[in-house]
Amino acid sequence: MPKVRTALSLAPLALLLALLPLATAGFDQASADEEAATYGTDLLGRVELPNSGAEQAQKAFLSGLAALHSFWYDEAADLFREAQTIDPDFALAYWGEALTYNHPLWSQYDGEGGRAALAHLAATPAERAAKAGTEMERDYLETAEVLFDDSHQDKAARDRAYSAAWQRVYEKHPQDTEAKAFYALSLQGLPRTGDARQHMRSAALMEELFALNPLHPGAAHYLIHAYDDPVHAPLGLRAARVYAEIAPAANHALHMPSHIFVQLGMWERVATSNLAAYNASVDWVERRGHPLYKRDFHSLPWLHYAYLQQGRLDKASECIDIIRPVALKTDDQRTRSAYRGMLARQAVETGSPLLEVAEKDGNAASDTLTAFGVGYAAALNGDAHTAEEALAELKALGTNRVHHTDSRILVDLLAAVTASANGDNEAALAAARAAIEVELTHLPPSGPPGNFKPAHELYGELLLAAGRNEEAAEQFHRSLLRTPKRTASLLGAARAAKALGQDKAAREFYAQLSNNLSQADAANPTLAEARSYLSQD
Repeated sequence: MPKVRTALSLAPLALLLALLPLATAGFDQASADEEAATYGTDLLGRVELPNSGAEQAQKAFLSGLAALHSFWYDEAADLFREAQTIDPDFALAYWGEALTYNHPLWSQYDGEGGRAALAHLAATPAERAAKAGTEMERDYLETAEVLFDDSHQDKAARDRAYSAAWQRVYEKHPQDTEAKAFYALSLQGLPRTGDARQHMRSAALMEELFALNPLHPGAAHYLIHAYDDPVHAPLGLRAARVYAEIAPAANHALHMPSHIFVQLGMWERVATSNLAAYNASVDWVERRGHPLYKRDFHSLPWLHYAYLQQGRLDKASECIDIIRPVALKTDDQRTRSAYRGMLARQAVETGSPLLEVAEKDGNAASDTLTAFGVGYAAALNGDAHTAEEALAELKALGTNRVHHTDSRILVDLLAAVTASANGDNEAALAAARAAIEVELTHLPPSGPPGNFKPAHELYGELLLAAGRNEEAAEQFHRSLLRTPKRTASLLGAARAAKALGQDKAAREFYAQLSNNLSQADAANPTLAEARSYLSQD
């Protein structure tokens, strides 16, 4: 399938830097331009890591390092291997390739691949250290030795040991910007503690790096991740506005700003970011000759979600049309899961039946998503029998972690709408409350809600239908705190305020709805409702 087509322009870098008056102190643009021309990192950002590798290998190595900071792991690995070919004894090129096998924020780790990359330098840690040209390079190699030490069977223990290794390097070389960046990233890769302290420690380091080098891809990238929640998102807006300009060649850099934009309900910016990211991945896959599943089927679901929030259902359906033929022909489970997730989200947001249920592929994760989507859409359309069958199937699959959410929430959400379809309001409210209890054990979503329907939002809708308007208003308020400016929550809040005679509040909610839906498909009923209310004297 072709790329999603739309007009997209990138502001000049000079304009980007003009937006960052606090981040450019001491920054030498002429020096940056010279280095970009030398090392070719102008489309991936500016990184600095003095090393003993051959001069001819520096362009590939530094470009690989910059790509690594944008989580462009496949491209980074290719670039590091290119540096190895030029200089077979370039120790840090093997270190860099090894790190591409660890994706700390995605919970993906290939120990065998990382150890194999290190073994290409030399057989043992001691032999590898002997090939490092400087003390700092030996310290860097040590972090990879810790990361790929197969004695760490437990992921949490391995991540803690890895972060401690980077802390030692950073404290030993406090002026080294790369040690600062990798230490900050390692902090974010640790198990979440339930509060923001860990991420704020990481953010403090990256704020320092961002001031020293506003073109460092890791600084902008890791700041966005650190501030990726509804409370801290305003702090991440500066990095979100510029990261795509820092590394425009990396599709993940084009996608990442949308993490902040989602938290702030900036739906047009969410759509633009993910549209650019997906299209860039299409170009890269074609240029490199990679299989189609290597396209950015992480950004495409985010684009789909943005379109749904904007009421652009035709565009949302186009996104599903793009991923469908790839998902049905590949064995790549991430692509298949992304497809099932998009189908489930479309069903939940619109009530559209899932006609693709016959395309089940036998994968438990996919079956869970399909059962939930089928059942939810059926319940919304009053088909209690189909909803009950889907709920029974969902329960039979058991509880597990699927598509970035806790399947216990999916069971409770589906139970709630199924009970509602059967006219059992008390059972529906009880199931929705149970979903809230589970949901609150998790942090607010980092992007589109993984459980597809925020539990507070559903509870509010059920309360509203029962005429319990004040309670409903409170639930929509709580939903909007976790998922700001979600269209369905705004609609519920507007209707609750209207029912309570709170005209000012209702107008504010309807005005935001009208803004969300300014590009909605023709005859969008929610937009018509908002405009009708706002037109009243």
